[in-house]
Amino acid sequence: MFAQSWNRALGAVLLFVLAAGVFRVAGGWAYGEPPYVQYLKWVHHDIPRFTVPARLIEGTPFTFQAQIIGKKRYKLNLVVYFTGPREEAALEALLGPIAQPINAGLPLGKLPTKVHVTVQDQERRVVFDQTQSSDGIDARTAFSRARELALLPLDEGRYTVAITPLRDMTALSPFRTEIEVTYSGK
Repeated sequence: MFAQSWNRALGAVLLFVLAAGVFRVAGGWAYGEPPYVQYLKWVHHDIPRFTVPARLIEGTPFTFQAQIIGKKRYKLNLVVYFTGPREEAALEALLGPIAQPINAGLPLGKLPTKVHVTVQDQERRVVFDQTQSSDGIDARTAFSRARELALLPLDEGRYTVAITPLRDMTALSPFRTEIEVTYSGK
């Protein structure tokens, strides 16, 4: 009798976990992420959208790997986090306003970004090699600001991304910074 109740309880828990997994996959699929993509993101942690903690030093390449599972235009962003209103104001002064025509009259940030971005495929062939300059921010959240560094048109495969800052970025050292790889809907 005791073993039978344990079997029923175990069966109920397994059924609940299975149902939760099915609803999770179905919910992701409803938002445009097929089950195989969800599985790949669960197994591999370098499939966009992902972030990599970064400390950017002028003239020193920052390198990381990215696994691309679909041909899209991928955005490479610098994301800087703040913890309170004082840090937010300092970050706004450094990075500037959102880069939109409505903000054209506002003063630019004190820290324009100039980086050299190189992307190599699995065979070490260079598929993207450009120097990019940007000012202002591309996106904002309650605790971060993001600046676009590059737009990468990539096919499926494994890539090595190298970002070399060409300007002094030490003003961002008090803040937590990350490089974000995400995809553009365009």
